[in-house]
Amino acid sequence: MRVTDSIAFPENQDITGNKVGGVDAAKVKGQPESVGFSQDETELSADLQKVQELKTQLATIPEVRQEKVQQLQKAISDGTYEVDSGKIADAMIADLAGQ
Repeated sequence: MRVTDSIAFPENQDITGNKVGGVDAAKVKGQPESVGFSQDETELSADLQKVQELKTQLATIPEVRQEKVQQLQKAISDGTYEVDSGKIADAMIADLAGQ
């Protein structure tokens, strides 16, 4: 099968709505020239803008809360850090349950 540039879509239009072969499809049908395909438009929603703002704010927050880490290190080195095994067990069960 041979494909050439002279292949036209129905009513002498190409896929963009432009005339093919010197014939305007809108004029052939007796309709005004403004009939055709609409332009694509993009509009950013307020939600997207908010997400972008939050991402910017998040980038300024450090991943490690150094103050908290220092407090825990001091408590461990002083021997005052206590582990609540009940809380750990509850957290593990909740994690397994998908809560």
